[in-house]
Amino acid sequence: MHVSLAEALEVRGGPLQEEEIWAVLNQSAESLQELFRKVSLTDPAALGFIISPWSLLLLPSGSVSFTDENISNQDLRAFTAPEVLQNQSLTSLSDVEKIHIYSLGMTLYWGADYEVPQSQPIKLGDHLNSILLGMCEDVIYARVSVRTVLDACSAHIRNSNCAPSFSYVKHLVKLVLGNLSGVFPKPSPLSLLLGTLLPSVSRESMLVSLPDFPKTWTLLVFLLFWI
Repeated sequence: MHVSLAEALEVRGGPLQEEEIWAVLNQSAESLQELFRKVSLTDPAALGFIISPWSLLLLPSGSVSFTDENISNQDLRAFTAPEVLQNQSLTSLSDVEKIHIYSLGMTLYWGADYEVPQSQPIKLGDHLNSILLGMCEDVIYARVSVRTVLDACSAHIRNSNCAPSFSYVKHLVKLVLGNLSGVFPKPSPLSLLLGTLLPSVSRESMLVSLPDFPKTWTLLVFLLFWI
């Protein structure tokens, strides 16, 4: 179960806050780093997605993943690296990494600007804005790497009082899915007892002898004091 970044902000009706951007950036960079550990250029299907508000998936665990499913009706040109639009050949995994870095940076700028009036500037700190600008460089060789992004996120976490990154992602997921742990609350001991004793009394009330009822009510009263 997951929600896209676009879905979370549509429910909120407003942009990502700065700490949320740092959090999504950190979790996304960690996910990309893990992906590049596992795949190679000989497996293009695993690398063929374009990161966008509709393909960046927020998970209830607080992590981030990516998909290329169900986004065919979206215009992704604004999130696509210039070298891809120009059909330049890619010669290394480093090139592919920089493509995804560009898309991630543009996606987070989109999140920071979501439903913000044109007359108002995007509110970003200098450090975060500098990292995002470095991610969105038009020239691939000037673009920052995943490692640089992770180092910047680590420095931000050390130097601020922010919560763990996964907690911000969890909060964004709850905007759409709600508190999953609260949808079906854990039954209380009393409700468990009522669910087992009372139905049997109802079904067999014509057969239960009078002496049996005090035992049932005594147990119920005991349980009320116990809980």
